[in-house]
Amino acid sequence: MPDIFVQIASYRDPELPATVEDAIAQADHPECLTFGIVWQGKQGLDPLPVDYLKFCRLLLIDSDRSRGVCWARSKTQTLWDGEPYTLQIDSHMRFVRGWDSLLLRMLHQCPSPKPVLTAYPPAYTPPHQRHAGEPTSLGASHFNEQGILSLVSCHSLAYQIRPQLGLFMAAGFWFASSQLIQDVPYDPYLYFLGEEINLTVRAWTQGWDIYHPNQIVCYHEYTRPGKPRHWEDHPHWWQQDQIALQRLRQLLGISQSDFNLHRYDLGTVRSLSSYEQFAGISFRHQSLSESARQGMPGCLL
Repeated sequence: MPDIFVQIASYRDPELPATVEDAIAQADHPECLTFGIVWQGKQGLDPLPVDYLKFCRLLLIDSDRSRGVCWARSKTQTLWDGEPYTLQIDSHMRFVRGWDSLLLRMLHQCPSPKPVLTAYPPAYTPPHQRHAGEPTSLGASHFNEQGILSLVSCHSLAYQIRPQLGLFMAAGFWFASSQLIQDVPYDPYLYFLGEEINLTVRAWTQGWDIYHPNQIVCYHEYTRPGKPRHWEDHPHWWQQDQIALQRLRQLLGISQSDFNLHRYDLGTVRSLSSYEQFAGISFRHQSLSESARQGMPGCLL
């Protein structure tokens, strides 16, 4: 069983210890797991996974110094130490039994030299109430008022026998060879909005093919009532967000800016225009085809 590096950026999340515990408890091979955790919190107030430290590489950051989720995800990648596979998740998740073996099996079913598995998992309510759900694809929902594409869970894949080719990546759950960390390092200057389409186009233009699992792997807490949010604790968050959106618009060819994106730019294996044609999207004109809304390449409709 190959080693898996599990990336978690956690912001004042009381669910973090239970997430790590459940991932270990439900894995077929917990000895092959290493968690890279960027913990953003207050000592004595926000919990740490202290019972599982032998599995963890921790970076502890006072929450006052946090610059948001993408900044923190960028820092989780600095904790990687050569494990051949990596899983990025949020700090509020639950897992099916044997999730590690299941992910590896499905990844190897993908007919691509550079596949990534990703989806919006079904929901759970703490501590362990898993809601009914199915594995689904991701489709385009709409362009918001800032001109950034929003995504939505789409078709059920429960009756498919293998993962299905898709168009979009989810930030809260993806699994791939760790080469993806090197090809598509997280942009620490992003804030939150646009994270997923940034990840999607950069991975695709680096030659990665996106697949959606045909089996449920994990569950996600979505509404999180009463839990701390970065933008509630940091009144000047919008200044970071404005810079992030300018960088994203430049990346997507929507508008011109003077940013040098360096290693956070598009890849050179495939072009952005090729992605737009493949996905049935125009970022500049904010138009969506039926294939984009259905979440599958037009040739498969």
